[in-house]
Amino acid sequence: MTSRVLALVSEGDVPELHHNELPMSHLMYGVIAFIVFMAMLAFLWSFRNTAPKLSEQHGAEHGTARGTDVERSGH
Repeated sequence: MTSRVLALVSEGDVPELHHNELPMSHLMYGVIAFIVFMAMLAFLWSFRNTAPKLSEQHGAEHGTARGTDVERSGH
């Protein structure tokens, strides 16, 4: 009984499905993502060794160089 009802319901006119076209090739999305990630990596890489440089500048401003605390303590 339910298969007959299901068959009657499914016999209705179903509009043809249209595929959504992408504005560019699917490979280009990967290429663009790769370029964006490389740009972010370059930005991140430009800040390497920033913390040690800032600590050296901070020590120079206060009259202490890196390692002088160790020399004063005698170790």
